[in-house]
Formats: sequence, structure tokens, C-alpha cells
Amino acid sequence: MSDHTFGRDWVSEAQKLLLSLRDIVGADIIVNDDDTSLAEINILAEGHRPPKQIVRDVRSALRAEYQVDVDYRKISVAQRRDSERDAARSEDGATILTLPAAQVAEEPAAARLSFGGVTVDVDQAVCRVRVELSLGDREAVGEASGPNAPQQLLRLAGEASLAAVGKFLAPSAVLVLGEVREVTLAGQPVVLVGVTFFKDRTGKVLIGTALVDHSLQQAVVCATLSALNRILGRLRFREPVEYRIRPTSMF
Repeated sequence: MSDHTFGRDWVSEAQKLLLSLRDIVGADIIVNDDDTSLAEINILAEGHRPPKQIVRDVRSALRAEYQVDVDYRKISVAQRRDSERDAARSEDGATILTLPAAQVAEEPAAARLSFGGVTVDVDQAVCRVRVELSLGDREAVGEASGPNAPQQLLRLAGEASLAAVGKFLAPSAVLVLGEVREVTLAGQPVVLVGVTFFKDRTGKVLIGTALVDHSLQQAVVCATLSALNRILGRLRFREPVEYRIRPTSMF
């Protein structure tokens, strides 16, 4: 966030700005005691737009008008809807909505994990491998470390790959690295990776392969993705949480 003083006049004007945005009918900006930082922003919205979009509107408006960049975690959205189909009501009449970002959503079958990069850091005793992956516009980093021994490097690359993949997956899915092996096939160096996928107490062995085009470590990552990309359409993924929803009774 840029340097700024958030006095009473600024809060009043900023709240008016937020009330001018689509679907927002209530806005409460809370400033920390020193008036130099924002504690939280509470929004009451109507309509059917996802709160995630409303949070983005709030951040964009404050950035454009005041050059203030607000951490999305400081923005809470309470959403009021008229349709009984979209909102369940408690005994005291407060509107209760689910939190879409906290739910595990099904990814389309065409979704694929993409390789971002692999970094190897070696010292006298320890080898550390860092793998970067992406899924659409989301990114994740996995790391693994172990003894500095040549036979351990490929396995660490596989473990770091699964650590990155695990940051996308719902907790019900568990991936365990099996064997990692470099072989020669049709005169070409090839990496084979075996991964066991556990879900609901059942396990399935997945095999992936990749040619060694650049480095052995990259080939291990690509072979791991080769095994997993086949089942992505049947896996469930976490959605990033970018906002919170509170009961409308707070206003």
C-alpha cells in the first residue's frame, strides 16, 4: 500500500466512491488508530454477482482514485439476495450465503498443469529442488530437500513436483511418489515416473514419461505431469480465497 493518511474526510469520500459502484449498497471503512493504514473494509452488496468480482471492483476503484492498494484479505463482503433459492435464512432473518472461494470446484476436463521452472540448489551436504507449476492463471511452488547425492536428485525433483501439485488439489486427494528411473528407449534418454494416487482409501498407480530434452530434472517434472494430466478432469481443485462473507446483521 502506498504512503497515505486516512483521515475522517478521506474515509467519508472513499465510502461514497464505493457506494457508487455496481451492486454495493453499504460500505464501512475502518482505519487503524494511527490513521496510516486500513484495518478492514466491510461491504454490503445486492444482486447475483460473485463477491470475488465485487472485491476486485473495490480494489480497482481505490487504486484508480486514491492510488491506494488494498490487500484483498482486508475486504469482507456480505451479500443480500431476494431469491429464496439463492439464500437460506436463519431464525433471526439474517441472510446466510456459502463462500464460493472456500468450496472445492470441479475443474474442466481440459485443464492441464503446466511446467514453469525447476531450480536446483546444491551445497556440500544438502540438495534442494524447487518446482514451479501453473494451472490456468494460478501458480504454485513445491520444494523438496535431501542428501546431496546423485541418486537422490531425480527423486527430489519428483517430490517437489508433487508438492506443487498438492497445493492445487483438494485434501481428499493424496499423491505419493513411487519410482523415478532414467532409461534408454529407441536410442533416446527417457525418464519414467510412477505416482500412486490415493482417494477414498483406494490407490491407483499412474505412469508418466518424458524425453530428456534439456535437463534430467525438467524431464522428471514433465514425466510427473504426464502421469497426472490424464486424470485432471476427475480431480477436484481448491479455489483461491480472495474475500470473506459475513452475515448482513453486522450493518
